[in-house]
Amino acid sequence: MTMTRPLITVVVLVYNAGAYLAPCLESISRQTLTDFELLLVDNGSTDGSAEACDAFARENQRCTVIHQENLGIIGGRGAGVQAAKGEYLAFVDSDDLLHRRMLEELAASCRSTGLPVACCRFLPFLGEQPPEVPDEPQARLRFEAPLHLDALLHDKRVEYSLCNKLYHRSLFEGFDFSSPVIYNEDLYLNWHILQRVKGMAFVDLVGYFYRQHAASTTHRPLHRRALEDQLSVASTILNEAKDSALEPTARAFYYEKLLYLDSMILRQENARDFSADHRFLLAQLRQGLRRALTLPRLPGKMKVVALVACMGGPFYRWLCRLLLTDRR
Repeated sequence: MTMTRPLITVVVLVYNAGAYLAPCLESISRQTLTDFELLLVDNGSTDGSAEACDAFARENQRCTVIHQENLGIIGGRGAGVQAAKGEYLAFVDSDDLLHRRMLEELAASCRSTGLPVACCRFLPFLGEQPPEVPDEPQARLRFEAPLHLDALLHDKRVEYSLCNKLYHRSLFEGFDFSSPVIYNEDLYLNWHILQRVKGMAFVDLVGYFYRQHAASTTHRPLHRRALEDQLSVASTILNEAKDSALEPTARAFYYEKLLYLDSMILRQENARDFSADHRFLLAQLRQGLRRALTLPRLPGKMKVVALVACMGGPFYRWLCRLLLTDRR
């Protein structure tokens, strides 16, 4: 008997998800599009999540569990990619939630546009339940290359994450699904995946709800690896965009990243521990200021912040807290 390929494989990376796992799986089960398989990649859980995955799979025929040692986020998702049977792939973290129409809308956008990637909005939330959002998309857009890469870097509706997007499986054929960094790894991968496509569809629907809690990566204290990785990804993007139509937008992104990284340091209680990093970033900001002020894709707000940053002083610390927030 020939097995029919599912339209979508949903890859859920599970690591010590605790009480958040059940709501996540329930939100996937409630999808209005039902033609999908569910791969739960247990990435070495030690809190009972592995057993919860097995129990869920016994009750849901479309679900398969992969148990493996902890290979990190990229290693876990890579295992899911290797095992996936669907025409498209979606990635979900095990403490997050999906809008019930997310898969339906993203798949419809890929099919209607003929593009191999579709994206929806990504909304962080606190507490047990996300806020109410519209049930219908507010708009449907098409980002033609290279505007889709510009959108990845600058349009906060698009976000850096793999989790608010749907990808045709062909994009992962011959693709090195690995990352030299552990921070901004989604941006690193998306930058290289999206270079392989002629555009990206966008559905203006809040489809992915990103749970914020004390264990979230973005809520952990800053340490040097986070600074180094994020600067490395920004440098990679700038170097790969040089001498292309994307160089001005990549340069604006790089300069804005310098501002954010410096602001992250100044917003820490232990900012003195990163004094050398602050001096390095400030030197880079001052060196690139004149050119940055001419970049159309660097927002006016950031140009004002840059001018104040290059002067330094307590006013800049206050401005960081007021105007600058982190993107994942």
